[in-house]
Amino acid sequence: MEQKLDNVDPYPYTLSDYLKRFLWSLIQSTIWKILPHRIPSLRMIVLKTFGANVQISSMAFGSTSIFRPWEFSIGKLSTLGPRVRVYNLSKISIGDNTVISQDTYLCGGTHDYSKSNLPLIRQNITIGNSVWICAGAFIGPGVTIGEGAVVGARAVVTSNVEPWTVVAGNPAILIKKRIISE
Repeated sequence: MEQKLDNVDPYPYTLSDYLKRFLWSLIQSTIWKILPHRIPSLRMIVLKTFGANVQISSMAFGSTSIFRPWEFSIGKLSTLGPRVRVYNLSKISIGDNTVISQDTYLCGGTHDYSKSNLPLIRQNITIGNSVWICAGAFIGPGVTIGEGAVVGARAVVTSNVEPWTVVAGNPAILIKKRIISE
């Protein structure tokens, strides 16, 4: 059975976007990696230079990868751990006092598998304040992680996470409410 391919633009971004990505990839593969970890504000300044909405008090490791910094924001006192991948085909925003642990993948894009040519779908990801995303978690396109939530290690999150809850697993499911004891 022969199926007709849907028309799709082979270049879904503007020429300006491709040029910015090229320049960013040069910076990220060189200067970004060698900036001293003991002065975390330097990486935030580099991100600001490329249009990111970042707070200088936050930090990212040299092994952190951000695909399109001009579509990225991070609040104060938040951390992107080693080898975090921010594949932000659309906007990804991270709140204040949030930790994104090592090897986490924030994926802002997917494909429409119901169409024969698999067109790109770009969706925002929003991560609230005081969130902890544990090591190796996958956060899918269009997901919102509510304030104070905890996402367990290696969890696969494909739907929204309610505030002040703990989720884990593949797919991530509610484990319990998060209660702070001080």
